[in-house]
Amino acid sequence: MITAVLVICLLPHVRGQSTDSTILDWRRGLFPKQQDGELYQIRATGYYRFFATYTQQSMPYTIVDNADPNARVFTNKKTLALFDDTQLPNFLVNISGRPNKKVSWGFDIFMFQFLEQQMGPTYRGLNAPPLQRPPVWNPLSATTRLGTNMGLNLGLNLYGSYTTEVGTFNVRVGGIHWYSISDLTLGSFRGYNRFMLYERNPWDPIGKEIGVRYNQMYEYGAVYQDLRWGERAVQGIILDGVNLPNGWSFSGMYGKTELAGGFMTIPNINFGGKIKKQYNNTDFFALNTMNNSTWLDSLNQNPVGFNLVTGEWSGRVKGFNIHAEVGAGHYVSPLRDFPWGEAITLKVLATERMIKFPVELHYYRISPYVVNNNAIFWNTSIIEDRLVNNPDDEGVQSANVLIPFASSMVAIGQMTNNRTGVNLNTDLKFGKLKVSAGYGVSSEIEALRNRNNTITFSHFVNQLTRSRFIRFNFPQDVGPYGRYDQVYRDAYQKVTVTDDSLGFFVNTRKFTQFEVHGKYRTKLGYRNFYAFFLGRYNTAQPELTILPMFSDKAYIRQYNSELEVYYQVADPLFVNTYVGYERVLGGYNTEVDEITNRPLNQTGWGLGVGLDISLGRNAGLFLRHRWFFFEDTSFERDMFQGQETMVELKVFF
Repeated sequence: MITAVLVICLLPHVRGQSTDSTILDWRRGLFPKQQDGELYQIRATGYYRFFATYTQQSMPYTIVDNADPNARVFTNKKTLALFDDTQLPNFLVNISGRPNKKVSWGFDIFMFQFLEQQMGPTYRGLNAPPLQRPPVWNPLSATTRLGTNMGLNLGLNLYGSYTTEVGTFNVRVGGIHWYSISDLTLGSFRGYNRFMLYERNPWDPIGKEIGVRYNQMYEYGAVYQDLRWGERAVQGIILDGVNLPNGWSFSGMYGKTELAGGFMTIPNINFGGKIKKQYNNTDFFALNTMNNSTWLDSLNQNPVGFNLVTGEWSGRVKGFNIHAEVGAGHYVSPLRDFPWGEAITLKVLATERMIKFPVELHYYRISPYVVNNNAIFWNTSIIEDRLVNNPDDEGVQSANVLIPFASSMVAIGQMTNNRTGVNLNTDLKFGKLKVSAGYGVSSEIEALRNRNNTITFSHFVNQLTRSRFIRFNFPQDVGPYGRYDQVYRDAYQKVTVTDDSLGFFVNTRKFTQFEVHGKYRTKLGYRNFYAFFLGRYNTAQPELTILPMFSDKAYIRQYNSELEVYYQVADPLFVNTYVGYERVLGGYNTEVDEITNRPLNQTGWGLGVGLDISLGRNAGLFLRHRWFFFEDTSFERDMFQGQETMVELKVFF
């Protein structure tokens, strides 16, 4: 099922690399070397990963809030999980062949990592009876064993490359391929590399020596990324033509993406591509398109989908790097005739030729009627018809997964439809201190009545710990008071706005954002010492403000500060620490508690220590222990506190 592609990646390709084998784009990250042209008949690479978490909670936390207090579901006081929340397999082998310069192929074989337990509506799993589940101290003692099933992971991928007198033509079919067209048509959010490194991602590489990622973050403001970075998973056929006469090229795809997948019995297809003209070595212009055709019935009488066409230009003008993409989109619905809407993103980067430090200006405007869940903007305005007509469907396009995020407080660079805004980003250096900073201000275009009159936001401190309270099935309306939606490695909180009249918003929501990421490196006792600080300060309010609004007239005020420190006590050993603190305050124009008669008043903090231990080239042991705390003094049941220990052993071969 293509749903699993969201959380299963081609990790055999993510082997440790030194920084001098990477390509840098300060807005995107570090990228590995391209596939070499070496000829070989067959090759096998892969990894083994053991991951376990042990959580102790000081008090039960409500994860399902039923109307009857006696029927509420709570977290366990102690939880031991010998798996990650991503459904990534513990053991995976990639087998590939390259018999000649024109043809290559590959596929992955994996061993699943946990019992055949119920995965919930998202993954359609099977349920192993409790008596058949083995104890952790003797995993081979029961009928259902850990990791006994070997299977094909992402299918058989076939590649072909054919060089002619007029150009080179590449074809990719089958399996899963990682592919992008443009930001507004097909691609995933890359951001500005403002994130913390303390809690490792499942796809993180190890490197030839311990601590490579910390040095990359300091030197480049980015870390090594795998093949999926900025790409989307595509199953179908992809055809590229490059090195055509006069700098022309083209690319096209026909098939399914991760948000249009599954095994529906009715047509459900994405198709799109680009025609590109390159000149002056790096400058180019292109025409892009992305489309979806889905039917709600087997007779193909009720179509649902979208069409999006854009023009894209990238060039250099007197010390400025300019990238612009402008187009129009249209949502197809059998229930309502939606108009075409505009989609605009413009980035202007002033290079060091113009000033002493780079400054990027980003302007965007995306109509509320432009919907494309394959692009880097979220749908916050239209509840798609396939969700309304099939609310209990268990596929990847069901309401269990594909839902509007409502009016969202997002990271700088992340766009949503029904919004226009301006962002400024820069990189500064003060001696050994490097700073990446961003500022953004934006507004909704129309005051639409979207999902439950809500604003949503994420808690960055203890974000992943919170997401592990409920595993796998991405439920909605969970937690105390039913105000959280679970998504991949996160849980978004929803807040109801009350300044409406007869069901229509009085104000469009406005957002002000500020982000700062500081990076510092020095030597202590002739050993490497790194310190990284990340601050995110966001507000949502009814009025447009240049600075974040600090009064209770704002809907939401959110302040997050995180600091992590890494010290290399020996060549194969790093000691690391983490501290995070957040405050979230709601205004009286949002929901208030029935008992306290007050809006949100939330405090959260996290403290962590850990070890990175090198076990040899491409092998490492990573230990983390975290103390976490969160409370809302206005909504008293929204409170948790405890400790969490994580152990990860990873070996690439």
